[in-house]
Amino acid sequence: MKNAGAVLLILMLFVSCTCNEIKQKLLPAFNVNIPDINLTVPPLPIVTDKEIPVGALKTHINMDSTIKANTANTFGADAVHFVKIKKMVIKALNADESTNLSNFETARMRIYTDTASTDITTINFPETYSDSITVTPANTPDISNYLRGSDLSYNLFWKNRKPTKKYLKLNVKISISVQ
Repeated sequence: MKNAGAVLLILMLFVSCTCNEIKQKLLPAFNVNIPDINLTVPPLPIVTDKEIPVGALKTHINMDSTIKANTANTFGADAVHFVKIKKMVIKALNADESTNLSNFETARMRIYTDTASTDITTINFPETYSDSITVTPANTPDISNYLRGSDLSYNLFWKNRKPTKKYLKLNVKISISVQ
């Protein structure tokens, strides 16, 4: 009788839903930490009113394996409906009183493929000494299409508030929400 109930439930799902709706109902939402990003911001001796690109960067990410690991091999990357940035933590590893995160006014992170790009977050830095900041974006775009390959490509853009005198080593941790 238990099996008949389970079969009936599955049959009702198929009758009342499209394939995408079924995947959406069965795929559990979960959070994933992508591999840490380590980068170095060069000295910025002049304050300008323009953003300065840090450069094109890449980090390895295998969303298909990650999703399979979180769903007991039931779903892969093709079952994902959307992926959004949940949290970003930036830590200045060699901050001091004259060069730290307060030297920057804003930073913007853009991810891209060979055919499209999107800004995933803008960070407003504090005006007083800070060696770390946690950002929880209120509204981020769906980035699932940017994570289908094996590498995440991104650019960082900085606008400084005060000059920096040395290279600033940063560690960036990003947590994403997968549904």
